[in-house]
Amino acid sequence: MKILVVNTKFIGDLILSTPGLSALREKNPDAEIVLLTRKGYEGTLKNNPNVNRIISFDYGIKKKNFVKRVVDEINFIRSIRSENFDCVISLLPGDRIAFLAWFSGAKIRVAPRKQAFNFLFNILVDVEEDSISYLNYYNKLISAFTKEPINGKTEFFVTTQDEVWADEFLNKSNVDKNDLLIGIHPGASEPTKIWPSENYTELIHKSLSIDKAKILLIAGPNEEKIVEQIYNDVQNNDLLFYNSNNINLTAALIKKCKLFISNDTGTRHLSVALKTPVIALMPEDNKKCWNFYEDSDSHFVITGKRQFPNEGLPFLGSISVEKVFDKVREVLKR
Repeated sequence: MKILVVNTKFIGDLILSTPGLSALREKNPDAEIVLLTRKGYEGTLKNNPNVNRIISFDYGIKKKNFVKRVVDEINFIRSIRSENFDCVISLLPGDRIAFLAWFSGAKIRVAPRKQAFNFLFNILVDVEEDSISYLNYYNKLISAFTKEPINGKTEFFVTTQDEVWADEFLNKSNVDKNDLLIGIHPGASEPTKIWPSENYTELIHKSLSIDKAKILLIAGPNEEKIVEQIYNDVQNNDLLFYNSNNINLTAALIKKCKLFISNDTGTRHLSVALKTPVIALMPEDNKKCWNFYEDSDSHFVITGKRQFPNEGLPFLGSISVEKVFDKVREVLKR
């Protein structure tokens, strides 16, 4: 059997689909499982043994002129059709994906019921985005095909080569195994999910007062300025900086951390999958859909209110530095 799983969202979403991919592999051990991702995110699950191959779709196609866009869309559909998939499981609604699934020729086509062209699928699942936890959302879609409930944990696989790279990086930065390495990712996709940079600066100053503590600042794409500002404001030899352009190398570093702190973004899901304790700073209105980990996952949430542009600078407010620092000390003592 040949199965195409479609998830063209982002890092956190791809990681959340890993329990479903594991269940899919267990149910179909000899199947070729192909994952369709957004271009630029192919590396996220490239080391996952439950995925045989990854293909990507370039959403930059929207910027092309009409003729070129239509030609590229048709060529992509033809390439999918030539694969002769037996099943397409779409983990999100969407007109483009609906037509892609239909023209793929797959006899089994699974997707959320609530979408404009749902008649192009033949297994419709009564789940909606932003109505239940996203972990349950992805699990329910894949279990509609496996016919069994999915309860596994998220996974992320780090290669030996990437672990060696991380060790070398930390050795060059004078970090040894006895140090308390704390990772911090101060960015996020939405401004209202970001804790103010000056708060992170203060938190780092406080955290560096802990015996043997060292801080690893991680910058994601387009976050260099925020992280460099924090780095320059702190000015401490025990503060490291890594400009991330490779999710697998970032994962190798996070795996070495005793604790990871981030906003509500993909790296918190990455940390949980790596079994690194994480403190997540989250808007309180995100709890319904995004606060689904258990205490056994060593995942700790501190919620605050979003502040919107008409109220001043947009950021995640109402979380005090002292509250986060108290949680840092509590987690490190465990």
